[in-house]
Amino acid sequence: MNKKTTLASGIGLIAILLSNTVFAVAYCALRDPTDAIHHFYPELSRYEALDGKVDEAVREHLTGRLANLHFDEFGTHTLYAVYSDSGTSGFVHARTEKGDWGLDEMVWSLNPDLSIADFRFQRTRSRHANIIEGAPFVAWLSGRNVDDLVQLLDGQGLYLRERPAFVPNDAERLAVTAIRSAIKTILVTQFVWGDTIGATS
Repeated sequence: MNKKTTLASGIGLIAILLSNTVFAVAYCALRDPTDAIHHFYPELSRYEALDGKVDEAVREHLTGRLANLHFDEFGTHTLYAVYSDSGTSGFVHARTEKGDWGLDEMVWSLNPDLSIADFRFQRTRSRHANIIEGAPFVAWLSGRNVDDLVQLLDGQGLYLRERPAFVPNDAERLAVTAIRSAIKTILVTQFVWGDTIGATS
């Protein structure tokens, strides 16, 4: 192997490693934690970042609760615990889902009991995003736990059991993606950080 070949191979390997690193950083990362957390909790007193390991055991935990799961988001992930003067206000976690036009990055706010509090897109190219992060849809999900969210989907987890009037037919796919993301967010939080935050799975 000559020097040019060795150099080209080395550059190629570095490019692959860098692209994988960039993808891993982007995948399920909260891009601007301070802005996102203050959006959901404007009256917070402080927050802390809790790192946790997402591994094969997490996939097995999720597979038992969500049909047609394609989960490969392994590595170190971060949950943000938010506090007010009176105690824990909730938690913030980002998830990335495969969308019709690339990756949809979603940020979820959970209540202390790990039910859904709020939601918004961090990044998306979907033309239906304004509907899915709009007040009617968020209110529809607010307060729901895993069992409640699962009941919104059909047995395969691919369609809504009943489509509410504020979700147009062509926005149903994104609505399902959001609900599945919410389910994963809660389950991952329970499994990875449950002992730390006092939640049970």
